[in-house]
Amino acid sequence: MMPGMPVRIKGIVVTTADLTPVAPETWELEVRGTKVMGSNVPFLDSFLDDNAVELPVGEIYKTLSGSVPVSVLKTYYVDEGMRITRDVDDNIYVFTRA
Repeated sequence: MMPGMPVRIKGIVVTTADLTPVAPETWELEVRGTKVMGSNVPFLDSFLDDNAVELPVGEIYKTLSGSVPVSVLKTYYVDEGMRITRDVDDNIYVFTRA
């Protein structure tokens, strides 16, 4: 049995993406980039927060495989500030306006 990590790592993972409507309740999502904010890892926390470092995930996918994966999302709830969707694997995503 492997012991757990001796520290708890915290932070917020923010992913930016392009959403394209394909039907009234259905969207296609293509990831552009991902960044970490509010990390509790010493030295890394201030570097990430001060420099707004974003990993260009979409470009990495395009370079390695020739295209960016597209996920199909179905909307289950929407209002002026939030959208709740599910993908084909029943993963739930909550999008809010920045």
